[in-house]
Amino acid sequence: MAGPVSKNAHREGEKAMLSRWGGAIKMKSVFENGKLRHFAYCEKTGNTARKAKDLM
Repeated sequence: MAGPVSKNAHREGEKAMLSRWGGAIKMKSVFENGKLRHFAYCEKTGNTARKAKDLM
């Protein structure tokens, strides 16, 4: 190996975050009223929250 590995290179592919209802958590961005808002939603139930942690 040629030197230390960066912290970003430690990733082993995307780990799917699961909500408490068993669906995958995805992030979405919406531009409304001149502001860009980010929120998380559960693919299975459609529940939304400001942070992905709130759905876990």
